[in-house]
Amino acid sequence: MSTSLENTGPTDHSPETDEPGEAVEHDEATEAEAAEESAFMADPRPGGVLSTETFGLVALFLLAITMFSGQLIGLLTTVSSIGDQPVTVAQVAQLNTQITVGGTLAAASALTAALALVLSGTGTRDWARWTASAVLITGLLLVVVAVLTYLQVPAGVAQQPPMMPTG
Repeated sequence: MSTSLENTGPTDHSPETDEPGEAVEHDEATEAEAAEESAFMADPRPGGVLSTETFGLVALFLLAITMFSGQLIGLLTTVSSIGDQPVTVAQVAQLNTQITVGGTLAAASALTAALALVLSGTGTRDWARWTASAVLITGLLLVVVAVLTYLQVPAGVAQQPPMMPTG
């Protein structure tokens, strides 16, 4: 008695008939059905370092770093609240650097998620596709936020020397 899960017995359970034409038609029908079932119930692809699941999780971690830093959303509100107030050149350079770093992380997460979706196949697990799709959408939205924030940064003004009291 074997304890393996493999079915090693005969798979043809069709009743034998006296007419050979009838049995051939039945065999062709069962072969077509078996081919359709195997197409829908494909075994999951083996995981590994370069699999869809790996790239989906890496994209999720990159997105988490981008989101939990709060940099892009905070910078958007800061730049929106500045309005027409004068900002020094040093502060503008600092804002631009922070926006660029946040936007680059968001773009990296979106690209990694897109790569995960490109690598997906029929055997890819559903959660990997869902994760990659959600990260791709969120990452692209954060890239748009970074671009809008960068465009709203006011031009820098030279720092004026402090006024000396005259006595």
